[in-house]
Parts: sequence; structure tokens; C-alpha cells
Amino acid sequence: AGLGTAHILARTATYGAAVTYDSTIFLSTAMNFLAGEGWRDFTGRPLVGWPPLFPLLLAALGWVGIEPLEAGRWINATAFGLIILAAGNWLRSNLRSRGLALAATATIAASLPLSEFASRFLTEPLFVLFTLLALMHLASFLHRKTTASLYWAAVCTALAALTRYPGVALIGVGVLLLPRARLKQTLGFGAIASLPLLAVLARHWAVIGSLTQAAGKKNDISGQSLSAGLRQIGEVFGEWVVPPNASDGLAYLLWLAVGGVGLAGAAVILHTTRMHRAGHRPAPEAAPAYSRLGPAIPFGVFAVAYPVFMVAVVPFTVAQGIDSRYLLPVYVPLLLTAALLLDRLLSIEAAGRMATVRSALASLILLGALAHTGLSAHRHLRITAQAYVAGFKSWTYNGSYWEPSETLKYIRTSLSHSTIYSNHPYLAWFWDRTAALEKYQNLPGRIHTLGPRIMRRTAGEGAHIVWLQNERSSYAYDDIDLRCLPGVEVVAELSDGVVFRLTAAEPFDAERHRARKQRYLAQLLAQIGERVVRSDWDVYRNGRKLTYLKQPCTPADVQAKFVLRVLPADPGVLSRSRQRYGFDNLGFYFDRRGMRRGDQCIVAVHLPAYPIGRIQVGQWSSADNRTLWDAEFAGAGD
Repeated sequence: AGLGTAHILARTATYGAAVTYDSTIFLSTAMNFLAGEGWRDFTGRPLVGWPPLFPLLLAALGWVGIEPLEAGRWINATAFGLIILAAGNWLRSNLRSRGLALAATATIAASLPLSEFASRFLTEPLFVLFTLLALMHLASFLHRKTTASLYWAAVCTALAALTRYPGVALIGVGVLLLPRARLKQTLGFGAIASLPLLAVLARHWAVIGSLTQAAGKKNDISGQSLSAGLRQIGEVFGEWVVPPNASDGLAYLLWLAVGGVGLAGAAVILHTTRMHRAGHRPAPEAAPAYSRLGPAIPFGVFAVAYPVFMVAVVPFTVAQGIDSRYLLPVYVPLLLTAALLLDRLLSIEAAGRMATVRSALASLILLGALAHTGLSAHRHLRITAQAYVAGFKSWTYNGSYWEPSETLKYIRTSLSHSTIYSNHPYLAWFWDRTAALEKYQNLPGRIHTLGPRIMRRTAGEGAHIVWLQNERSSYAYDDIDLRCLPGVEVVAELSDGVVFRLTAAEPFDAERHRARKQRYLAQLLAQIGERVVRSDWDVYRNGRKLTYLKQPCTPADVQAKFVLRVLPADPGVLSRSRQRYGFDNLGFYFDRRGMRRGDQCIVAVHLPAYPIGRIQVGQWSSADNRTLWDAEFAGAGD
């Protein structure tokens, strides 16, 4: 447990726990609460889409002087250590084999999915911890019938539901497993486990007239089919079984080990059933925990019920499918159940051929566990080394990837008093956390509603639109559509974004907008500059603008990633993560940056502001893993 906590702290020592979209909601809500701005996130909306426990913990630690971003790092590192401690203690108490208990605990400590989410500024580590403790106390109550265990199970279940809304599934599992004859105990468990969450939902209804979302605003939902949900569960389970650094041979071994666990479980259940029918009773000196499957029943039931619950609920509540984050609470229960089944298999008396089969099966499972732990530990070393030096790459907001962002710097230096609408307001807010409440807002999803909707709110306030190019965008428009809107003018074109000022509100007209896009393309071609590359695509340079042009152009010509590496004259201007490579990687996809008119395809990209030594361009196909074309030219040091 100590090693697990230290590992997470080392991984997040330089840049903190990885910050993403949800992280900014938790962080900004805690910061606003501490500043007396109420229980609201940085956009000014009340916190209703997420349960309150994690931001409350951040605010509580903030009261004693711990900055919320640092508090989240310590909360999740500690939660990860407690998960290992609780699981290891349960294994030590319920398994006859101490070696197997130690091996299973090491597997949990080296878990890639658990460590990944413990390294993020998210609620998963706490949710997994409370879920695990609730199931353990529930198992203890079912075995010993102690009222204290039942109440502790109810309290941990309530805390899980206050950490993540899917914790309601744990309430159902608890009620399902409680003895039917003890109606009073079942009602008591249900009341303690559910009343705190019901109080939170009642507050949401009183504040916004809805349980989990803003009034008048409906979240997108995936609406995926049952088969799609089951397939996603299978994919997540496959990711858990086979680490990404496993060879084909080791992957085969790991799947054989998983199959061995299934056979071991079937053998133990069959043996237990036969003994029960034969009226067998354990000897008085035998420890009850060694003669029953009871300690693992809550874990096994939850490991089945929770994915079923997610398949039933996710398609109607969120836009994304079922991923490792949603299924993480079943990871440890599955491991504990597998370890107990293997331990019971080793405890069965067998002779001759059956003893040989049992030993071979157990050896296969233990060998697979050892290989999995070793592969995971090796993968951890690489991830931790990278995170310590450069953060968690581009998918998180904190890290060296975003340190040199010209657009984020422009926001902080030139737009300090402006309301900003952006396709990535969460990223922009994180790098400007001293901003006033409601400074950063999300852009509307459709271009035809953008102009009037924003300008009605911000007329005369000097509002700006900031379009960040570096990340994938889910919007149905891009920065070229923004350029061609009426009442919008470009004030800054940067290497990773464009800044617009809103000047007037005009109704959107699709035909006029299309005509403006055609005029913009003609203007772009008229100012194309000097051709510096003649290849499958011709590349032109005009100052700090590169233009890629192909004519004639077919759909197949743009189904690949465009390579753009900028090598500065002085590598010292690069962030720490990029200094190792010596260049800025500004690669892009045509569908996010390009335009097509007739048989012409054109892409315009702005270069960084520092003096450039050389520029490498090209096109790379991921379908067959090959370079379609490439070229290099001097940057003229400008």
C-alpha cells in the first residue's frame, strides 16, 4: 500500500494529477466555494451533473491551507493505497495460502487501470475504495450477522453514491443480498445508503427544476444497442487482461490463465454443491472462512450486476459508450473473487490424476498472474517516467504539451477582461485559474445558432471567440466557418488557434455563409505565397502561413494524417517534453483543418512565432502504416 501511494505521488510530482474536462468542474467548484462564490463551476452553472463529495473534500482541505489541485493529487494517491491495503487485508483473512494472497495483492498494486485513474484528477479512486469497503462490510455481515458491519456497509454505500451516481447500483446489490427475513435490517440499510443521495437530488430539483442537468438543457445520449454495450464490456475486459506491452505469446498465456480461473471456479462450485448435498460439514477446528464461498459472494454478485446496470443505463444518460472508467469498480471484486476460487481449488482434497490436473491448472493461473504483474510493472515505469518529465501528453490540460501554446498565452495577456467563448473553455480556464467567474463559456454546437445566441448576451461587452486547433473537436463547424460569420472579425491568427472579436448580431443565412466561404477560399488562393514543396500536395509559404494545395483532389487524397514538424533555430524555446525531439509537432487531419471547392483541396496552417530553422511536411497513412510523401525545407530563421 505504501509503495502504491508513493508510486502515484511520484508519477504526479511535477505536473500534478492529470486534469481533464470533469477535473475542471470539480476544481473550479471547490475554488469558487472557498472564494464565497457558491456551489458553482467556473461557467457560473450550479454543480448538478456530478455528485458533491469530491469537491467537498477539496474545499475542506482548502480550508486548512492545501491548494485544491494538490489536494486532489493526495486524495487519489491515498485512496489507491487504501484500496491495496483493504484488498490485501481481505485476502490475508480469507485465503489459506499466504503466497497466493501476496501474489493477488501485488497484482492489484501493479494494476494499470487502477493506477491510471489514481493518477487523474477524477473521482474513480474514491468510488472504487468506498465500493470495495461496502462489499467487504456486507460480506462480513452476511457471515457474522453483526449489526455494526451492516451499518458500515450502508455508510460506505452512501459515500460511494455521493462520489459517483452509478453508486445507486451498489444500493440495489446490498438490498438484494440482505436476508429476506430481516426486513428491519434491509430497510435500515436502504435508508442510510440512499437518503444522502436523495437529499442531494432534492437540492438539485429545488435549484434548477431538474435532478442532474440544467433546466431547459438536455444532454446528448449515445442510444447504443445492447450488443454494442456488451461488445464494449468485452473490449474493456480484454484491455484489463492483456497489457499493451504484451507479446502475442504472453497474450495467449494470459487468456489461458483467465480460462483457467473459469475452470477453477466451476470446479469449486461443483465440489461445494456435492458436499452440500452429501450433508458434509467442516470439522470444528476448520476455519469457516476456509470452507465456504460466502466471503466472495458480494463481490461476484456486484461484478455481474454492475456491468448489467451500466449496459441498461449508459445509453440513455451519456453520449459516450462504456469504457474502462465506467467499469473500474468491478476490477478489484473480480480479482478477489478469482483469488478466493483458486484458493478453494487448492484446498480441495484430491489424489492421483485429479491432483495433477489441479496443480497444473493452479500453476497456469499463477504463471499468468506473474506475467501480468511483470508486464504491468514494466509499463508503469515508462508511463511514470514520461509523466514525471512532461505530464500526461495532449489528452490532459496540465503538462508540458500546453506550456508553449501561443493561444493560451494570448488569452492571459490580451483578453484578461473579455468574456471568452471557446471550443475548449475547460482547457482555457485551467491555464487561467485566476479568471473571474463566468469568463469562459462553451460555444453552441451549431453554427446557425452561434452568432445570435452569443451576441444577444454580450452586446457591447467586447466578447471574443477562441478556437483552439490542437484537440479533436466535436463541433459541426470549424474556424473557417467562424471566419465567414457576419459580425465576427479575426484579431489574432496563431499556430494553435484563432481569436475572433464579436462586433454585431446578425441573423444567420446559410446561402450567404456559403458564399462567404467561397470568397475566403479565393482570397486564400490569391495570397498563397511562394511554393516551397512540389509533391503529391504542393506546399506554399507566405510569412508565417503554410498552405497545402492539391488539384485535382479526390476523397482518397485526404484520408490520412498530415505531418508538420517545425524545428526552431534555437531548441531552447521548446517545452521540456519537445526538447527531447527537437521539434514542434503540428500534425493535423484534413477534415478538421481543410476546405474543398470542386476538385481543389486546400489547408492553411499558421507557424509558431519563434525563429524557425527547418520545416518538415508530409502525409502519413495509418491504414497501411507508411509515408505517402514527405519533404523538408529551410525556415529562413524568421
